[in-house]
Amino acid sequence: MRNFIRSCAVHILLPVTAIAALSAMTLSSMSLSAMAQDSAHSWQKQYTLSGAAALTIETGDSAIAIHTCGDCTTLRIAVDSTRNLSDFRLEEHQEGGHVFFLFKEKPRPIHFAMHWNEGAKTHVTVETPAKLALEAHSVDGGVTAEGIEGSIQIRAIDGSVDLTHVQGALHLQTSDGGIHVHESSGTIQARTSDGHLNVDGNFSALELRSSDGEVRVALSPGTRLESASQIQSSDGKVAVVLPKDFSADLDVSTSDGHVDCVLPVSIEHFDSHDSGHHNLRGKLNAGGVPLTIHTSDGSVHITAI
Repeated sequence: MRNFIRSCAVHILLPVTAIAALSAMTLSSMSLSAMAQDSAHSWQKQYTLSGAAALTIETGDSAIAIHTCGDCTTLRIAVDSTRNLSDFRLEEHQEGGHVFFLFKEKPRPIHFAMHWNEGAKTHVTVETPAKLALEAHSVDGGVTAEGIEGSIQIRAIDGSVDLTHVQGALHLQTSDGGIHVHESSGTIQARTSDGHLNVDGNFSALELRSSDGEVRVALSPGTRLESASQIQSSDGKVAVVLPKDFSADLDVSTSDGHVDCVLPVSIEHFDSHDSGHHNLRGKLNAGGVPLTIHTSDGSVHITAI
């Protein structure tokens, strides 16, 4: 009898409807589990805008990526993180067409600080109408934006700023990271304390400063300066590419390096010393708005497209 019991198999036959119900319960349980897991690491919200679109966004320990949905009338913000969102403080509200969004880490015990962020990644993604008044502040994370137009103010502490196909009044600043602006237009003020500056496009006014890094500027054909402009580097070379018919009153100097200019300049002053100090002043083509280029430690190269 003992051997018979060991060799027997028990078969339970369930109606088809019961099997279906059991399967549905299993799938439902799995779905709820997935939703719970997703909500712990992801968040999103869509705002219906009334009036001109504006966004004030402030983040900590996360990257910000902004792209457009064209002529849409909504703005959507999504957060995805490998960390639990309960580690962060998330605040948001809307006033007409203006959305305010804050996403920062909550204070945590000091003894966790050494390895807390190791391998962790958090991303904030924004989808917005093309015309946007933007004010973004990021701490420990870069900011990227593409295709937006308007007043754009971005400040990144320990992160880079990368813009592509943007238009308007650009005010950009980084404390530890590069600034890269591609195929853009308008006016630009950009300053980095520790990083390279790369700018190309059509700008009517420039104020570019790098405290520790190279500065590279390429102005598109048809560019015309409308107000006095400056390009400066405290520790790094400056390379400027200009259209052949670009006009400006040049004032170029380096404290430790040399000056190269392949465009025709009506020289008003040239000074060169054995110590490496060089200064060149003159009219580029017909002359026009003042353009000052200076580096304290590096050379200046001016070439034509």
